[in-house]
Parts: sequence; C-alpha cells; structure tokens
Amino acid sequence: MTEAISSQMAGDAEAPFEVVLSVSEPAEVGPLYRRLSPLPGLEVSRMRSGPGEGQLGVVEVLQVLVPSAAVLTVAIRTLPAFIQSRRSSVTVTLTRGKRSVTVTVENSDDPQTVLEIASHLLSDD
Repeated sequence: MTEAISSQMAGDAEAPFEVVLSVSEPAEVGPLYRRLSPLPGLEVSRMRSGPGEGQLGVVEVLQVLVPSAAVLTVAIRTLPAFIQSRRSSVTVTLTRGKRSVTVTVENSDDPQTVLEIASHLLSDD
C-alpha cells in the first residue's frame, strides 16, 4: 500500500504516465525530490510504500506523473548529475507498472541510453 506524504502540485490535471522512483540510499529521497520538483510538467509526490516480499519496514519513494515521453526524458536526463553529486554510490530505480530500469552513473551519461530508458518504460509491449 502506498501512502502520499506531500504533493508538489494540486489540482485536477491528470498525467498519462506514472513512474515510481526509488533510491538506493533512503536519505537521498529528499534531495532527489527537490531536484525534480521544479522541472516543468512534472508532478512529484513523496510516498511511503510497504516493504516488498522478504523485506521489513517502510520504503519512501517518489511518484512522478508526466504528461509525455518528452517530459519523462527531461526528468531522466537530470539523474546522472544527481547521482554524481552524491558522496556515496547511489542508484535510482524507475518503475512503471511491471517495467523497471535502474539508473547508475555508468549507464546514464549517454543521451541515447536516456532515450532507451524512457522508451523501455513507456512502451506498451
């Protein structure tokens, strides 16, 4: 069960794509939220999610609602700079439905890779 903590935008606007971002270091959820929140076209919410199978505790994630693949691509392009700016090794996992992609410094610097990540998350097949 996922429970909202706060929402960046209020209103009736609906975004067709929902992507959940989880961060390998729980302390980095807040900084990632602050980095993504100002991006135009994104609605970012901090959420609490129950533990996965075989895990204990509550996990904090970010729910990102985006109106288009282009806006998702812009959001993904911000991740390499965020990951590189952290003191410890951080990975960000993006999940949409049953599709999931993990972004690290090694796989996210190339613009073509960013487009492939967005395409993988948004494809319907």
